[in-house]
Amino acid sequence: MIRPLVVHIITRLEPGGSSRNVIDSCSAQAADHSVVLISGPHKDSGVLLKLLPPEVNYIEVKNLQRELSPARDIRALLELRKEIARLGPAIVHTHTSKAGALGRVAAALANLRSEKPAIVIHTPHGHLLHGYYGPLKTFIFLRAEKSLANFTDYFIALTPGEMRESAAAGIGKLKQWRVVHSGVDFKPPPVPAQKLDLDIAADEIAVGTVARLEPVKGVEYLIRAAALLAKSLPARRLKYVVIGGGELEPALLKLAVRLGVRDRFIFTGFRADAAALMSALDIYVQPSLNEAMGRAPLEAQALGLPVVVSRVCGLPDIIKEGETGLTVKPGDAGDLAQALERLILSEKLRARMGAAAKAWAAEPDGTGFPRFGVESMNAQLLALYASVLGKAAPPETA
Repeated sequence: MIRPLVVHIITRLEPGGSSRNVIDSCSAQAADHSVVLISGPHKDSGVLLKLLPPEVNYIEVKNLQRELSPARDIRALLELRKEIARLGPAIVHTHTSKAGALGRVAAALANLRSEKPAIVIHTPHGHLLHGYYGPLKTFIFLRAEKSLANFTDYFIALTPGEMRESAAAGIGKLKQWRVVHSGVDFKPPPVPAQKLDLDIAADEIAVGTVARLEPVKGVEYLIRAAALLAKSLPARRLKYVVIGGGELEPALLKLAVRLGVRDRFIFTGFRADAAALMSALDIYVQPSLNEAMGRAPLEAQALGLPVVVSRVCGLPDIIKEGETGLTVKPGDAGDLAQALERLILSEKLRARMGAAAKAWAAEPDGTGFPRFGVESMNAQLLALYASVLGKAAPPETA
């Protein structure tokens, strides 16, 4: 029996949700499909590649990179076209913006000479419609994505919110979209020996976030909210933990100093044990300006933490408002401070929401697996593949 060949293309394999999503997908699909993974180079790719089973073939395209470079992008496009034509896949599944653009055009070019054209599926892993660029770059991105939709058979959104916003912006038609979340590993993380170095006292309430320190993650608004809470709750012992590194760290540290809350903040830098460190928190916050899904808030809920998230894109889809957490207006430190104050002042509310959050994360969906888990994601992707290859009825989307 000939197994259908699936080619996954991602810009680069780096620490983060999109890369882990692709690795998990390739690993699960290798049981019933021939699978090839193509990506550009990255210094940390070796760590993730070790997670792949030997049945998955890996190809590195050296000119495939995140940065815009016309010469290298053209070379990457031609190499991708050559590989797709040589492999003759049944499905080409692209991931993230750059690989999504070059990979879909390459697949379209290869399909022109193919007796059996590949079905092209694209997972953006979030849109860039707001929170990333100014009006001009956002307009250019939107025009490009609208054009690329002509080379796309199906889109996969991580949440209903991402699907609605993308389709409403004219990126493909709603009938092209399906929703398949990015699978989160809910195995309880080991409590790290380094937990004590967070220096959180027993009588302190710890509020924290896991984020790349970039503007779109909105950590600035957590710092500003902390300054407001220092005035409204002067007697409360509060500690704020920012787990992650990035270009904004120096500026965020300066902001904390200027607002008089530097002594309340712990900046850990990048930590491989970020999920485990969340066990030291009492409240989890995701103050992003844009977020397709958000793995960390789901991991936090699985740990039994109440969460506060911005009301953007897919974040409201991953909590139960008023039951497992609260949503706030994005970029509004006052609204964030008010939501945090509710949780800080009520230990009973934190306990009730935390218990509901843990149950919500573990609750099975239609696949029989935890609703946001890796197993559910893989089951839904396999059902979609079977459908587009004409081997099963089409799966229902969210």
